[in-house]
Amino acid sequence: MMIPRAISAFDVAPNGAVYATGFDNGSIALSSTSTFASSTTLPKTSKPHASTITSLRFFPSSEVVLASSLDMSLSIISAIDLAVPRRLTGHSRSVTDTAIIERGKNVVSCAKDGTVRLWDVGTGKQIRMMGTESWSPVLKMACGANTTQIHSALSSNGQGPATAPAISFMDGEVGTHDKVLCLALQNGHFGILDLNTKMAVYNPTPQATSPPLHAIAYNADRHLIATGSSEGIVSVHDTRALGVNKGTLFRCQRNGACVEDLAFAEQTRRSTSSSAELVVGTVDGLPFRLAIDGAGPRVVEELVGLDCDPIRVVRAVAGHVWITGDDGLVRKF
Repeated sequence: MMIPRAISAFDVAPNGAVYATGFDNGSIALSSTSTFASSTTLPKTSKPHASTITSLRFFPSSEVVLASSLDMSLSIISAIDLAVPRRLTGHSRSVTDTAIIERGKNVVSCAKDGTVRLWDVGTGKQIRMMGTESWSPVLKMACGANTTQIHSALSSNGQGPATAPAISFMDGEVGTHDKVLCLALQNGHFGILDLNTKMAVYNPTPQATSPPLHAIAYNADRHLIATGSSEGIVSVHDTRALGVNKGTLFRCQRNGACVEDLAFAEQTRRSTSSSAELVVGTVDGLPFRLAIDGAGPRVVEELVGLDCDPIRVVRAVAGHVWITGDDGLVRKF
């Protein structure tokens, strides 16, 4: 579907019926994934923010959308009528990414102010604020489970206790006990924040100048964290070996184009049964699918369109890959 301006944010509803797009003027649009949808009802448009939409996430119900913006705020938006029953404020710089915890009673945001904030959706209030090392701006984040495994891996490599210290939940907190946040930082390193303890469990001190990380993805089942930098470097790390050279499995670089987004995807027939697959979106407009196995990284599929406009968002949902960016097009593979 053609959209009249560059797309800065995107997500697909869990039920697969609708997708959301965000733009640089603070507006969003909701469109049907079916090409046969009635033009009189879809797309729906609204302008919930004053500046660029940086992230869109559907709640599990597919009836509510979480949006964030460069205007330093978040909004809870009805996917039915685009009403905004909640607006979340507190960040002092642009909000860069969001995540929804389980059914959505809590959400998380990160920003260029170097903080991660946990919110109670029901009250619209902040539950807790957590800061990064030296308040390094957070440019992207990924949420997942497997807290115990990460703690155990770090302990076995001499990086921390075998189990996370237990703390009582705060009022309004639901479903955070087994969640971690993987943070892509402007200082060129990634960190891991335990939402149970509200503490960093992995936050290496930068030893040298590294290009900022603009993308991050986490696959808990395969114990993998992938990052993408402003210089086009894709790195994949094994969370079972984080204390040893960051658990780095490999680093690869196709060219110097910034990696804007990453997503782990289901396997294709081009990969082996033991392979993980990673979709890479870059500003050169040449997204691709990367297979990860013992033989190292290899490109198994090119995901290009007619033009080479910058890619801003990639999503892997229900066996399909969705890609969008500055050309205003939404592509499904």
